[in-house]
Amino acid sequence: MKADKTLLFILLVIALLALLCVVFPEKGIAFGSRRLFFPTLEEVMVREKSRSVVEKMEELRESLRMQIFQDSVSTANFLTCNDSMLFYTRFAIENPARIHLPNDDLTFFDSLFEKLSNCKVNNELVHILHYGDSQIEGDRITGFIRQSLQEKFGGKGPGLLPAVQVIPSTAVNQSASENMERYTISGNFVNKAAHNRYGIMGQVSEVSGYGLLSVRARNSKTTYKNLGSFSKIRLFVGRNEPGFQATLLPAKEQAITQSLQKSGVRTRVLTWNLKKPVKQFSLRFSGSAEITAISVDGENGVAVDNIPLRGSSGTFFSMIDTNSLVSAMRELNTQLILLEFGGNMMPSIKNKKYIAAYKKEMAKQIVHLQKSYPEAKIILIGPADMSVKVNGHLQTIPFMAETIQGMKEAALENGAAFWDMYAVMGGRNSMIEWVRHKPALAAPDYIHFTPRGAERIGEMFYESLMIYYDFVIFRKNMNIK
Repeated sequence: MKADKTLLFILLVIALLALLCVVFPEKGIAFGSRRLFFPTLEEVMVREKSRSVVEKMEELRESLRMQIFQDSVSTANFLTCNDSMLFYTRFAIENPARIHLPNDDLTFFDSLFEKLSNCKVNNELVHILHYGDSQIEGDRITGFIRQSLQEKFGGKGPGLLPAVQVIPSTAVNQSASENMERYTISGNFVNKAAHNRYGIMGQVSEVSGYGLLSVRARNSKTTYKNLGSFSKIRLFVGRNEPGFQATLLPAKEQAITQSLQKSGVRTRVLTWNLKKPVKQFSLRFSGSAEITAISVDGENGVAVDNIPLRGSSGTFFSMIDTNSLVSAMRELNTQLILLEFGGNMMPSIKNKKYIAAYKKEMAKQIVHLQKSYPEAKIILIGPADMSVKVNGHLQTIPFMAETIQGMKEAALENGAAFWDMYAVMGGRNSMIEWVRHKPALAAPDYIHFTPRGAERIGEMFYESLMIYYDFVIFRKNMNIK
């Protein structure tokens, strides 16, 4: 067959297949007990399209890597003041990885970054709370953010830990005696208590008689190095009976016992400041009390707390006793709250009424947190892309974009910021490519990230946040208010 005829034949075959993609019924054609499907044009092109998703991620990441030259006033060989201002302005308006700010206020994070910049100088410890669903379990996403911030601003240790850890973490190994009963306010492991004193982690463990918990830093190739030691340990105690005691048993050091002689309901904190950093410790309890959290930190710097609640949609904050929540936030010097939710709500979204209801509920949580603890900035993080089969074809779950828009409005209309993880991934049907990528960036359930994918998301968030930090430094160097 001649070359021109061969080319014509190939083009006719392609045209015929394209026509089938267009006219073939989406619901397929019954064929005996089975149903025959034919891919749509969009799905035929998804390989080419999804390859570009990963390429776009790399391009997006590179767009966040602009460095601010600290000596730009005297040796600005690369960027003029106007060029820099243009970069920041365009980033804040156009870049998919940008943090959407209420009223487009580019100074929104100034107070946060002032705290972070001075925490070493002032010997101050600053906490960032990262709440989320199963997407952050095991210290995923949080771990990268923590390590990066601690490398920049100082800090050691994993931050907040529950007394009873039911999900293994890559940060530390934990164990607790069986007589410690755990209650949670939200999620798949929900076990409601007879009260609402769940504290800062949305969970509380009750000890009566004797109890023991142990914490040990993990030591593996995948463990972030700043998790390897800690020197400041705090125990958050809710209601207790008179004479409750907690004894710290640090490795190779003398046991240190603290007690609460009087009964109480409000949160109180027992603190151990160790002379030398340790890699592991145990806490031995005697008496009756509610344990809402343990904080495991260095002397100063920044701590980023991983607080996952599997199955939760993030609508529980207004149900926690405000005193137990706020007193812990104040003790921890909390300056930023990350709320990473939405994924568990998606299967329930059937129409715009459901979206409006979820928007209203998330707005309620943001307002509640702001009124309860106005010292902290809040960033609402939207869900990752999720793929489900619709008429036999994998695609983004219905109403994803509309729900994210509702969440963004809930944040911006109520003084919080918003970060669009869905857009950062590549938008519609990007999860398919994250799963197909070699090595995989997402799991075969088309919902959760792999550790590698979670690290990439953490990196994108951190670098986006640092753009705003660099903008603060730039304005300071250029004497711009």
